[in-house]
Amino acid sequence: MPRSSQRPGLCRSGPCLSRRPPLGARQRGPVTLAVLLSLLILPDLVTTVSLWEGLSAKAAGPRSERGASKSDPQTEATLERAKTLIDLHQEPAALEILRAFMAANPHSPYLDHAYLLTAGALIGNKTPAEAVEYLDLLLSEFPNSTLAGRARIMMGTAQVQLGNVDAALPVLAEARSLAPDRETQRDALKMIGEIQVVKGDFVRAVQAWLDETALAPDDQRYAIRERIHDLVAHKMDKRALTRLRDAYPTTFPGDVALIRLIELHLASGEDYLAERSIRIFLLRFPNHAYAQTASEMLGSFKSKVKASQHVIAAVLPLSGPLGPFGNEALNGVRLALDKAKESLGLASVGLIVKDSPPDRTRFRTELSEMLAEYQPVAVIGPFLSRDLPAAAALGEETEVPFITPAATAPEVWRYGSYVFSTAFTYTQQAQRIADFAVGRQGYRRFCILHPDTTYGHELTRLFTQSVRQRGGEIIAVESYEETDHDFSPQIKRLKQEDLKRYGTTTTSKTSKGLTRVNYTPGFDAIFLPGDYEQIALIAPQLLFYDMKVPLLGSNGWNSPDLFKFADRSIEGGVFVDGFFLDTPDPTVQDFVARYRKRYQTAPSLFSALAYDATRLVLEAIRRGATNGKGVRDDLVAFTDLPTLGGPAAFGPWGTLDRRTYLIQVKQGKFVLLN
Repeated sequence: MPRSSQRPGLCRSGPCLSRRPPLGARQRGPVTLAVLLSLLILPDLVTTVSLWEGLSAKAAGPRSERGASKSDPQTEATLERAKTLIDLHQEPAALEILRAFMAANPHSPYLDHAYLLTAGALIGNKTPAEAVEYLDLLLSEFPNSTLAGRARIMMGTAQVQLGNVDAALPVLAEARSLAPDRETQRDALKMIGEIQVVKGDFVRAVQAWLDETALAPDDQRYAIRERIHDLVAHKMDKRALTRLRDAYPTTFPGDVALIRLIELHLASGEDYLAERSIRIFLLRFPNHAYAQTASEMLGSFKSKVKASQHVIAAVLPLSGPLGPFGNEALNGVRLALDKAKESLGLASVGLIVKDSPPDRTRFRTELSEMLAEYQPVAVIGPFLSRDLPAAAALGEETEVPFITPAATAPEVWRYGSYVFSTAFTYTQQAQRIADFAVGRQGYRRFCILHPDTTYGHELTRLFTQSVRQRGGEIIAVESYEETDHDFSPQIKRLKQEDLKRYGTTTTSKTSKGLTRVNYTPGFDAIFLPGDYEQIALIAPQLLFYDMKVPLLGSNGWNSPDLFKFADRSIEGGVFVDGFFLDTPDPTVQDFVARYRKRYQTAPSLFSALAYDATRLVLEAIRRGATNGKGVRDDLVAFTDLPTLGGPAAFGPWGTLDRRTYLIQVKQGKFVLLN
């Protein structure tokens, strides 16, 4: 039997609440997860152990697995005295009584009660490790005791005090699933929820409390729902609310999550996001008490946008797999509007935002309805090349220009004269890296190792074409699966093809007298249009097979995470991109600073491309365009359109001839070459 030190502590069978500040109160010094959990959990749940309920049932006798079933008034009085002392925060005295009882009655049928009271006193005594020992004894010696469920809850409390949150959750889950009484199950679920709140997993916390609601009497369910309301209103940010909204799309608390999202968007001046949340709310909860308020707000938003002198529409994927990229682009659109209000005086420009439907038929239908209702002067979008034909047809019908910031299709005017592109196309990438390699560096022979994807195949085709147009030669081409980690088969085949033409081998002796075959590549560089994670794996394997040639790449390289994976074998590699965060250009740096200030993160390529697209429309409005045709004519006419990379113009096929950045890997950093 474990020996317990005598330190003061506990209230009933749990820690004393009156000595602890409420959750959220200001505290001095660092606050650990264990401290937060103890503030949140310990005061409430363990006090519900109801030990005396078992001890006072004299007719039924002690609730244990040992001894006779009749009650023992003397023992019950002893344990009641210990419990009373715990209630009075006199844990040392309670522990003395309990130790004496256990020493004198090692086979008492009340021993499980004594173990539980002792563990409770030790938790209050701030000695949870010893409490765990007594609880382990209770659960091992009395696995079918009616106190087993309460012991598991107290075990969870002790583990929280010890800071072992990951150990507390499974034992509480056992209490929830094994306890025969609903009260214990509810207490376990409540405590699980409280732990998940402090861990930041609000969806799991809500699920635990909803399960608790299902077990609660009708008159107690309101309090649990209020607890969830409080969590939604005071602790959850937009990301957590969105997760909760999606987890409960048509039931509580999905409704309150949406209402809170609407409030937060309005407070942040994000009317377009508030409008989107309102539309979702009305679709999912048409008979909700909040529905009338939501409808009135939606009408107000529409009136506000329509009252603007000019309206710009953004049609981007804001949900689904492409949602993160679409939202980055939307951030760029919003930033361009903010900049225009400050520097161009264009205060009366409204923005209507639409989440691109994934279905092509819906895309055309919904886009047509939006154009008819709001009559924008331009649309920033679509995002995907597959949607360009539908957008082009609508553009011709309504004389509204569409400017895609992301679709990589070249020659967009083949779809229609009202479609433009500020995207960084595959053609621009391939031509720029070929210009650098052949024109600037004088390379003539190349190998290519690319991913077996549309991105990889298209860049390979265009790079090959660009190299040959400049008098260069492609020696060999190999592809790999995106999931590959071993690229030796492809590298060996590249080597074999090179040896058939220009590569050479020589032999030499090693220090141990062995013959070594040395390979000298006959090509000048290798083009690697892949993702940074793939490049980090390929580069050292090329070096292992003696392919010591310059590495050329595409914008898939452009991630700071490249340096987390790559070794020095990537040193000197050069790639291209349409945006570079660290360029010294003051226009770009102003954009980056504004973006970081507003969104607390760095802008992406999509943010920059959408910013440029919006800026071109706003510049056309500043120059006097009053409708879609006027904006379209302005985009075609001017050769000094303002972009982040400097003055630019749309080429003969509707694609912006934008600046392309050459970037080199140098000593663990990206360095601008041009």
